[in-house]
Amino acid sequence: MSAQDTSAQQQATDAALSRRQLEEIVRELEAAMEETRQWLALFHRALVCQLRPDPEVVTEDAHRMSRFGRWYSTHRDDDIFSQPAFAMLVGMHQGLYAHAAILAVRGWKDDRIPTEEYDALLHKIDSFNEQAGRMARAFRAALSDLDPLTGTNTRMTMEKELMREQQRMRRSGRPCSIAIADIDRFKSVNDTYGHQAGDRVLARVTRIIEDTLRPYDSIYRFGGEEFLICLPDTAPEDARRVLDRVRTTISETPVPIDNADPLFVTVSFGVAQLVPRRKLNELMERADRALYEAKNNGRDQVVVWTAELI
Repeated sequence: MSAQDTSAQQQATDAALSRRQLEEIVRELEAAMEETRQWLALFHRALVCQLRPDPEVVTEDAHRMSRFGRWYSTHRDDDIFSQPAFAMLVGMHQGLYAHAAILAVRGWKDDRIPTEEYDALLHKIDSFNEQAGRMARAFRAALSDLDPLTGTNTRMTMEKELMREQQRMRRSGRPCSIAIADIDRFKSVNDTYGHQAGDRVLARVTRIIEDTLRPYDSIYRFGGEEFLICLPDTAPEDARRVLDRVRTTISETPVPIDNADPLFVTVSFGVAQLVPRRKLNELMERADRALYEAKNNGRDQVVVWTAELI
């Protein structure tokens, strides 16, 4: 993967995009490349046949009339569009439309277009499509790191990001907590209502956790009905208070089930402090031990790891 691809993929991560948003970005980038090819065919038709150029080519706001332009205009205030890769792509898009408009009018009114000007336009179009293609591949790679059911990041992404959080802690000295969350009695949901109901519970619990956590917290699919949550700048006791609010919201929110009364589920949490220069597996084991204690104490609660739980 190139440095630009890695940068775009990191931008996707930094912007905390949902699976739906990533899918939309990939779809629109791929559509932009196809639209540019179709638009170039209109340009060439007018040029070769010396026709009045199509409005899609020469209108002053032609780039805004395009699908990509309309999409960008609708979402330009979203955080992702402040990223350098998107700013570059938008500038390239506007530049090639402006250049093509000049050449289309000249080709209609004059006998010939300078070769260097035509070659420059083709170069701009190739550059736009290459940039859009690189970005689509990078965002698709970010999309592949998301769990398809819950839309959360997978364990592979989690480990890389937790290691990065440990490095940040070493530099800043600020605390960070992690928690393992487990849906209580999840097997009985599958056994009683079927796996489709279980999937619905997983998706609904994930959404509640994401909506209730703070914007800078992260959630990862840890496996089965378990999730790992990272809470930066948060000591364990503060994490307990944050997660207790999440726990209460989950327990009070019904999950609709087909042909049955809505389900109410609970979640147990085990919390541990992230420590620099400690192996992640060891720290996750601490959170898992605290979770085990929460389960043993009756479930639907938050337990913080202490040395006594070894």
